Amino acid sequence: MLLHFGILLLLSQGLLGEVDVSEAIDGDSRIIGGKDATPGMADYQVSLRGHSRNQEWHSCGGSILNEEYVLTAAHCVYQKNKKDMSIVVGTHTIDKGGDRYKIKKLIPHEKYISKTLKNDIAIVQIEGKFKFSDKVQPIELLKEKAPIGKKCLLTGWGYVDYGKKTAPNNLQMLEFETISNDDCNKKLEHSPYPRLVPVDAGQLCVKHPDHKGACHGDSGGPLVIQDDKKKTLQMGVVSWGVPCAKDYPDVFTSVHGFYDWIQSKIK
Repeated sequence: MLLHFGILLLLSQGLLGEVDVSEAIDGDSRIIGGKDATPGMADYQVSLRGHSRNQEWHSCGGSILNEEYVLTAAHCVYQKNKKDMSIVVGTHTIDKGGDRYKIKKLIPHEKYISKTLKNDIAIVQIEGKFKFSDKVQPIELLKEKAPIGKKCLLTGWGYVDYGKKTAPNNLQMLEFETISNDDCNKKLEHSPYPRLVPVDAGQLCVKHPDHKGACHGDSGGPLVIQDDKKKTLQMGVVSWGVPCAKDYPDVFTSVHGFYDWIQSKIK
């Protein structure tokens, strides 16, 4: 399905140099468009891997909630076999590094609707517990409704060239800006996917830079903001968009909209 996506950078690969998340959000276009994410940034980032015989691939993104649980999109795990998947944390590269964990349980939202991508959120429980370090840390969730006109960041390993189906080895990062759901619905009225509209209170939208945006491979990945105290908080989970980097908003599942559901599954 051509809706589940990751980061597409048509003009450049990579996003951040020697800066932290707050500097990336507050920085200029040179920083945002310049380099790969610096190792150690986005220490909450997860790579959800698929397996078949001797082959392995990155399938979706996710974020660490605590020692046992990961947040991702429902379409990343819906009707999947946990034995054919694993979780990798603590690395910015797909081909090496990080710690691998087997999956104990896949928990897509009970009311997830694949045809409309509503309630597109899921929890993954690992076997054992994450070993936290300077490269592996949980992220806090935004409890309030996402503010409009706020700069935010997405990280992931999605396609950097949709036409050539080119996926990066290094973690990418891209800046977005939140927009209202009303504006989002107006812009999506004439999209190729009318059955996915309107977006509801459980979703949020962002606008992306020209010729840059989300694409295949970053589904389930974390959209984060900085609060007034410069704390990094997750506000969204990559859900869907018109592939790729087209003149339409990208749609995320709202963390605020499912905060109580998330808490009920990880306690």
